[in-house]
Amino acid sequence: MNTRYRTWVRGTLSVIATLILWEAIARLFFVSAVLPAPSAIIREMVAYAATGRLGFDVLMSVQRVAVGFFAGSALGAVLGLLLGSQTSARWLLDPPLQFFRFIPPIAWLTPVLIWFGIGENGKYVLITYTTTFMVMINTYAGVVAVQRNRLRAARCLGAGPLQVFLYVIVPSTMPFILTGMQIGMANSLQTVIVAEMLAANEGLGHLIISSRVSLATELAYVGIFLLGVLGLLSDTAFRKFVAQFAWRYRFN
Repeated sequence: MNTRYRTWVRGTLSVIATLILWEAIARLFFVSAVLPAPSAIIREMVAYAATGRLGFDVLMSVQRVAVGFFAGSALGAVLGLLLGSQTSARWLLDPPLQFFRFIPPIAWLTPVLIWFGIGENGKYVLITYTTTFMVMINTYAGVVAVQRNRLRAARCLGAGPLQVFLYVIVPSTMPFILTGMQIGMANSLQTVIVAEMLAANEGLGHLIISSRVSLATELAYVGIFLLGVLGLLSDTAFRKFVAQFAWRYRFN
């Protein structure tokens, strides 16, 4: 039995054990309106999927996260590389960026609604905002952590500033960028749910908040359960992408 298969088996058994424990606790100690069992959640999920709404809600949430996540990752990587490699840029941009970094995305919800309305652009902006700072901080840390010996060796071999940046700083920083993206992915999911709860007519966040209003506890847990599934699948896909196409940039 190879290592990959053993890992898959252990992960599957862990999920099954968790669901069995949840089922037992829910049936023995709670009523369904407080903590529904996984079997009740699955039944509700199947019934809601039959209406055609579930797939649309999932698709809208995934689309919003994808657009904001990739835009924020690109912007955060550029800002982090700029701040880490250019002293003048750090003096100019670091104070305002640090100021905005400590303002949570939810605080911008009212201004964003005023500026963009309840359409998609406002949600994209909030998710981009969330992801940008996470990737930026990790990228900046990666630039600062580049070994000085590598920089000196490249310069001794005749590399100019642009070559040092492209062939030494950027590759050395990639593990930090990828780590920032992986963390930012979770933050993107959190932000889209808040945005959909308050300013959307579709999506998993809207599903959860509308279920609360109608006291449909099982349906609310359908949204919560699918959030966990989406997070697990996206993280697994990201890890596989790194292993397949960016393996040389992983931390040892």
